[in-house]
Amino acid sequence: MIRHGQTDLNKECKMQGRMGLPLNEFGVHQAKVLEEKLKNVRFDLVFSSPQERAVKTAEIVTRSQVTVDDRLNVFDL
Repeated sequence: MIRHGQTDLNKECKMQGRMGLPLNEFGVHQAKVLEEKLKNVRFDLVFSSPQERAVKTAEIVTRSQVTVDDRLNVFDL
């Protein structure tokens, strides 16, 4: 289980809930660093919340097709 990379609201220490903000430049970098660390791991299935930031992180890290599952969505704040 991994958490999505940084978004601009994360950087500002603000909660974002389901606002659907994308990864910022540093968030993409974080995902690429983790992808490098996990490059020898084969992922058979990858699930993500429907949040764009989570899907993008999962795609970068796993280099796999991501299955979105609404049950993994964040609380609607």
